[in-house]
Amino acid sequence: MLYAICAAFILMWVFYLTYQRVKTAPGHSRALACAVKCAATAMAVFTALLGCLQNGTAAHWVLLSGLVACAVADGVLCYNFMAGGAVFALGHILYMVSFCLMRMPDWRSVLLLTALMGLVTAAFTRFRSRIGRRYPFFYAYATLLSVMTALAAAQRPLYFAGALLFAFSDGLLGYLLVDRSHMRLDYVSLGAYYLGQFILAAAVILH
Repeated sequence: MLYAICAAFILMWVFYLTYQRVKTAPGHSRALACAVKCAATAMAVFTALLGCLQNGTAAHWVLLSGLVACAVADGVLCYNFMAGGAVFALGHILYMVSFCLMRMPDWRSVLLLTALMGLVTAAFTRFRSRIGRRYPFFYAYATLLSVMTALAAAQRPLYFAGALLFAFSDGLLGYLLVDRSHMRLDYVSLGAYYLGQFILAAAVILH
């Protein structure tokens, strides 16, 4: 089991770095970029599946479904940003259901949600003119992401760490969408995303 997890982790980073290389190559193949991007997330799916088959609960199978949704979203995002975002939203909802099945939210969830929504509202107010007509959709997505992260605060540390990295990744991506002068941060954003997904998957095995 340990060797399989380590192999999946290494392959995830290989696929991720390959994606970064392919997407910046002149005349690159979008299909190839999409394939290696999805393959990276698939390593987290594989890891969670091992955990579910070993001794998975209903909550773990729902979390696995969320990882699958995110892997699909990675592919859809390559061709349609809004549709990809909608599939990611489904993934967040599945994570939320999974977390609630494990442990219901507590005072930590309430405090974190309050803080996150304050940050989200402040950021969206500042960049409202740059976001434009997509403002309601982006704000709704950010709210969903905040709720998912807040629910994770009541869970075991690994689940919270994975959700927090996911939220950090999407928050940084949102910033890059309105200010493209720091595009090197894309490496940080996507790296945090893959690490967060893998931590969530590993938590299924280490529960």
